[in-house]
Amino acid sequence: MLESPGQRWWKTAQEIWGYDVRNRLVADMFYDDGAEFIKFTNGKEITVETAWRWEWERVLKYASS
Repeated sequence: MLESPGQRWWKTAQEIWGYDVRNRLVADMFYDDGAEFIKFTNGKEITVETAWRWEWERVLKYASS
C-alpha cells in the first residue's frame, strides 16, 4: 500500500526528532480542498508540502511556539 506524503513525513519526523510526535507535537493530519495538512498541538496548521520544504528545525520551532 502506498503511503501519503503526510504518512511519510510523520514517520520521518519521528526518526529525526527521536520520539513519537503524535499528541506531543502533531494533533492531526487531514485533507482539505485537495491538500494534506498537519495540525500541531499548538493549534497551528501547515501543508505537508510546506513541511517537507522547510528545514526540520524550522518546522519544530513553528510547531512548538
